[in-house]
Amino acid sequence: MFSLYMDESMWVICMIYFNRIKTDKLRIWGGYKMKTIMYTLFLILAAGLAGCGNPVVDDSAASNGVLTLPEDEQEEAVYTLDGEWKFYWQRLMLPSEVSGSGADPLYVQTPSGWSDTQTESGPLPNKGYGTYHLEIELPELLTDDTAGIYIPEIATAYTLWVDQKVVAENGTPGVSRSSTRPDHHPQAAYFKPESDTIDLVLHVSEFHQRKSGWWDSFYIGSAENIQSMRDQNTTREVFLVVSLLVMGLYHLGIFVLRPSDTAPLFFGGLCLAVAARTLLLGEVLFLRFFSGIPWEWTLKFEYWAPCLGIVCAILFIYTQYHRDMNIWIRNSFLTLFSLMAFIILVTPARIFTEGMIFLQSTAVLALVYINIVLWTALCRGRRGSRAHAGAMLILLAFVVNDVLHYNHIINTGETVSIGVFSYLFAQSFIMASRFTNALTHSRQLSDRLEKANQTLEEKVELRTRKLTETNQELEKANQRLERMYRARQELMSNISHELGTPMTSIQGYIKGMLDGVIDRGDPAYLQLVYNKTLLLQKITDDLRELAKLESGGITYTFEERNMRDYVETIYFVYKEEIERKGILFTWEDHLPPERNGVVSIDPIRMEQVLSNLLLNAKKFTPSGGTVTLIVQEQEDRHSIMTGVRDDGPGIEGEELPNVFKRFFKGGANVVKSEEGVGLGLAISAEIVRSHGGEVGVESRKGEGSLFYFSLPVFPVNKNDS
Repeated sequence: MFSLYMDESMWVICMIYFNRIKTDKLRIWGGYKMKTIMYTLFLILAAGLAGCGNPVVDDSAASNGVLTLPEDEQEEAVYTLDGEWKFYWQRLMLPSEVSGSGADPLYVQTPSGWSDTQTESGPLPNKGYGTYHLEIELPELLTDDTAGIYIPEIATAYTLWVDQKVVAENGTPGVSRSSTRPDHHPQAAYFKPESDTIDLVLHVSEFHQRKSGWWDSFYIGSAENIQSMRDQNTTREVFLVVSLLVMGLYHLGIFVLRPSDTAPLFFGGLCLAVAARTLLLGEVLFLRFFSGIPWEWTLKFEYWAPCLGIVCAILFIYTQYHRDMNIWIRNSFLTLFSLMAFIILVTPARIFTEGMIFLQSTAVLALVYINIVLWTALCRGRRGSRAHAGAMLILLAFVVNDVLHYNHIINTGETVSIGVFSYLFAQSFIMASRFTNALTHSRQLSDRLEKANQTLEEKVELRTRKLTETNQELEKANQRLERMYRARQELMSNISHELGTPMTSIQGYIKGMLDGVIDRGDPAYLQLVYNKTLLLQKITDDLRELAKLESGGITYTFEERNMRDYVETIYFVYKEEIERKGILFTWEDHLPPERNGVVSIDPIRMEQVLSNLLLNAKKFTPSGGTVTLIVQEQEDRHSIMTGVRDDGPGIEGEELPNVFKRFFKGGANVVKSEEGVGLGLAISAEIVRSHGGEVGVESRKGEGSLFYFSLPVFPVNKNDS
């Protein structure tokens, strides 16, 4: 048990280091194989550190109040004092009175509470006091050296004699609540045995909480071995707490830098809650830093930590899988644990500790529900749900173990740290992977855009040379010229139609200045004229772009892409820009997990389409509304639909057929503060048609709009990819 803390601490340090170095170099080195090697090295290192340096523990059991310890040939043994101790209920007997009292003792099994002891009138009550007595026959090694005893937490006050000498005290035991001063934390006592047999007499009283006796083992051995064991315990717990604090503060720092993402906030809170709980268990390091804190407040802190930790865990899971968690169940758990924290704050220990069973049961139920949410997410193919669900299942198993241990049903020691760190390691890795993938995809897109700009002239020259090599290419060139001619004619027609209004406005302002109706130096009218020239330039640029698309003058670079991953990357690229307006930007993946969703696209041009749809949705959605990016499989299973849904004013039914036509601006949907020319959707439609896809829109007046396009998908299963 004492070796477990080092194991989990090493997981934390390795995780932090791995998250920092996990960059594109790992992808170059081999991706999956490299991560497998790293995991294997972590396991070997952690297992090696967990198993070294611990003293040998001999678990000989006492019988009828007598314990005979065997000889230790290696001189490294640390013995437990578990087994049957003599117990005198409701009597605080001095060591000189125990042997000659003539009283009949009870025999209690340790470690446990005396409430587990059955008498003729039933089990003993939790509240009360008594005297424990154990005779120990020492091995020769301990009779020749200074010996040490490791004393665990004993509820709630005690005095320990060895051979009629007081060697350790914790609080002040008494025969009533008023005469007892509570305190409990582990400590070590050292003494020089006077013979090969020693007598341990222990006064214990409990009137302040629900537990009695002790639930971890006493240890005895040489002073050097006992001190070494305590030093190892302290070192591991300090290492564990520091690791948790680093993790917690690191993720809180991420939240401070990017407050729109609350997942690091709740994850950091969970790490700090576990760190606080670790400070209050084991060697109770909390008292070494804050020795003046009253006993009852340290107990309140110990009970608060699980409440805070589970609240943070529920909220963290909700940020990751909100579509899979029921909001009413979530709020019910949050209310329950908040109420428990309040009760702990305002009631004394003798009251709130009685609710420990309820707190533990509710915690187990919360973790069971979290497991249900994670397995639901796993079945729906959510990203990262496999590692998440596996780690949470391990955590649940260890929580159940600790509930049984602290209720004296089993005696395995505190083990929840193993499950907690398995869970925290998995979550840190998942979060780091998501951040890294988003940055990597963004950087890849930027690199491709830059490369495309640098090589554009070379590609044009290459395509021109190919046109002259075959009659087929010449024929295609003739067809393209014909389309360009038609597009030019249509361009001139559109120019004469659309440029009339701004040109008329400009002429009117200038004529007014010439006639003296308008002051020639009036900056307001000069600004109006300038704005109209900007509108003319925007119309001309968009018409030129549309003409190139329709005439085939744009070169596409098609690549096979997984549409789910591509659209998710676009979501992270535009998330901050859209949410800056106060809009909630969400992402919905409705593709079946078994579908890979591979399509052939030009990533740059397809981003132009998605950017147009997203920025239109942002323009028409008021602050406080929602914009959703959607990807799903069409009913025919041969194409994938990608859409953008907004909370805008919607579109009249008679206007829907004209949405993707040139210069269409609609009636009620015009945003007065943002003037447009009505060519963006027409350009997007041409790009989608060039990919062999279709565009569409669904909208009702006052109910928002859904603009979407569909692309043909390659008929390849995920297992074949």
